[in-house]
This record gives sequence, C-alpha cells and structure tokens, in this order.
Amino acid sequence: MKSIWIRFVCAVCVFVGFSSVGFAQREQAGIRYEFFGPRATANSTPSSLSGSQIGMSLLTVNGGFQTQLDKEGSSVLNVQFIYRNAAAQFGVPKAGGTFDPASIMGHGLYSDILFLQTLSDKFQLAVAARAGLFSDLNNINLSHFRVEPLFFLDYFFDDKFIAGLGFVYNTSNFGRLISVPLLHIYWIPTPEILVDGLLPTRLDFWYYPSKQWDLGVSIALNGSQFQLGQSPTALAGFSRLSTDGTMKNGKDINQMFFANATIGPNIRYNIFDKTYVSLEGGYSIVRRFGFDAGSPVGTGSIPSQNAAKAAYTDSDYIASYLRGFDFGINTWFIRAGIQIMY
Repeated sequence: MKSIWIRFVCAVCVFVGFSSVGFAQREQAGIRYEFFGPRATANSTPSSLSGSQIGMSLLTVNGGFQTQLDKEGSSVLNVQFIYRNAAAQFGVPKAGGTFDPASIMGHGLYSDILFLQTLSDKFQLAVAARAGLFSDLNNINLSHFRVEPLFFLDYFFDDKFIAGLGFVYNTSNFGRLISVPLLHIYWIPTPEILVDGLLPTRLDFWYYPSKQWDLGVSIALNGSQFQLGQSPTALAGFSRLSTDGTMKNGKDINQMFFANATIGPNIRYNIFDKTYVSLEGGYSIVRRFGFDAGSPVGTGSIPSQNAAKAAYTDSDYIASYLRGFDFGINTWFIRAGIQIMY
C-alpha cells in the first residue's frame, strides 16, 4: 500500500510539472499570482523598441479531482481545469524617441488530464494531455485551440528514488510549440528532504523542518503561446518589425508568446487542514516576450507586404520567430498563492 501511495504522489508531481501551474505534490485546487518587475530594454529586437519598458503578470486558477479506476489503485485518473491570464505591458515608440504605453492580454482555458497505470512493481506509465483554448478571445477559430500530449515511463529503484523518461509533443513552456524529451527525478534522501524534477521544465529542492513549514528552492521554465484574433492596436502602425529583411505589418501579427525561466527560494505554510499559502521570489534567468505572424505550430509562410518575399522555408520562419520581436530582459519576480492539497 505504501508503494502504491508513493507512486501516486510521484505521478501527480509529473502531472503538476507538465501543467506548469505549481508546486509538486498532490495539489487539488489553487490560485496563484505572479509579477515580473518592469525593466527597460537596452538592446531589443527590433532596435526601435530599445528603451521601452516591459513588464508582465500572470494569474492562474486551477481545480480538479482524482479518482481510482479500480479497487487496487493501479489505474488512476487526475483531471485539472485551469484558467490562466497573461497580461503584458510594454512601450511602443513614437516620434521624438518616446514611447506610448500599451498592453495585451492572453487567456488560457484548458484542462490537464492524466491517466496513470501501474504496470508492475517496478514500472509505471503516465499518459497526459493539455487541451483547450489559448487566445485573446477575439475572432476565435480552430487555430486558437490546441492539444499538448505527454507520456512518461517511471522506474522505481526503491520507495525513495524514482526516475523516468518521457516525451512531450508541442509543449508551449518554451514560448513556442516544440517537442522535447523529458527526464523525471523523484528522490527522498532523508525524511526531511525531497528532490523533484521534470527536466528541462523544472527542478525543486524541498526541506520539511516541521508539519507546518515547507522550505525550498525552485528552478522553473514557464511559458505559453496565444493566438490573436485581433492584432494589437499598438502595433498597427509598424511597417517594419523584423531584422531579417522581411516586411511585416502590425495587422499581420497573430501570435503572442512568452517564456520565463526563474530561480529563487520557495516557502509554503500550512495554515489549516489541507490548505497552504505559498510565497516565491527570485530572478529570471531567461525571459522572452514578443509577437509574430505565422502558423501556430512554428512552420509555414510569414505574411508579408512584399510579394517577392512572400514565400519562406520552415527554417526561415523559425529563425525569424526566434529573433524577431524579442524585447524581454531579465528581472526580479514574485509569486504568491493559496493551494488546497489532496
């Protein structure tokens, strides 16, 4: 029974890491707000945005349930329903080298579904999918919906050390949709210490000095991509936004993306029963925010004002995506929330 419980906790850690909504271990519901301090961009792409302030906030609300599909507990289903609001504030250049304030908001309405199957005393399979709407909620069409599947196979060396390999298809944690292999680590070297990682998206070190306090250090990569049904008004006046020779009009913009890799201390306090308050802060080590035009999966042609340059290869598109409209800069962040555990 103890082994089954540890396996379930481990699987929920995988699920929570995949969903990018929070802390490892058995979260049933939560609300979380994070804020990235505004910073001026010194050398942005495009260069006309150098000196513009860029700031960002994220609100995440999640709630769900888990159920055993058989009496033995070898098959488990966990479902989370999530709303995420990503708000960005930035400056748009105008005559005289000054900037007009502008903002844009992306909304994520989706579910994370995890199916967990114990295969033997040593192996456990996890199959998960994130599916829903990622949009500015304007002129919604099929491109505003997507599915990000994941599978995972864990091996139990013993009750204190579990490791596994997996793969996620079209994850948005990097700010654009890419497919990457995953490495899962769940290690309890002592009863007070936990090392929990789902690389390359997160790595947590936890210390439990008492029943009320959880102290840790977290390294996390958190991002998303939203389809825009209405090009940001602030960008409508731009006629040249890229640095690779392509011409893009602001009206052609149909994607907003962001990615934040952060590191910092993490504190969680049990206020009563299964309810915790959490506070995390630190500094970003990778920060991206921007706009682009093209298909939602990162391939295809880029809309262009110049008919002679209308056709592009996939590699041209990806190079433009990585380079264009990137005016993020590293800064401090703070993240606070309330969680209810199982």
